[in-house]
Amino acid sequence: MDKKWGPDPEAGEWLPLDITGEALASEEMDRIRALLEPLTAYDGGMLWDSETATLTVQMTTEDALQQARLLLLVTNPTWLRVLFVQVQYSGEELQELSSRLLEHQTTWTGTTGISGGVDHYANRLVMLVARNHPEADMLIQAINNLNDPRITLEVYGSEFGAY
Repeated sequence: MDKKWGPDPEAGEWLPLDITGEALASEEMDRIRALLEPLTAYDGGMLWDSETATLTVQMTTEDALQQARLLLLVTNPTWLRVLFVQVQYSGEELQELSSRLLEHQTTWTGTTGISGGVDHYANRLVMLVARNHPEADMLIQAINNLNDPRITLEVYGSEFGAY
């Protein structure tokens, strides 16, 4: 039977719509994520490059990378092209830092106006401050005072809009 968009009258179910053409890769990444669950404490995030159809698995230690290689190349092989990269910080650590700092910025800066989030490609927490924010200098100084190598500060101009 040809694929249809909508219900399959014989099965009484909806057939999946694969707009990007990457449904199989997405299912495989879900399987890989489940296989790597025991390594969560070392997980620096998985990155998908659709242009090269390559999955990058990031871990914080060489031992964790070796375990990931064994799982994905020997024990439960994947058909995806996989790169293994060691990074400094786990995604869990960066997400916790993000939540703590962004949700409670009034406590440590005296004001609000910082946005941002975890950048798994850079393996950092990116904190964004608008140059035209009335308290921009105070926010920038507060971030710099943290002196935390896990944080990257990006100051952007008015082309993104004003606060």
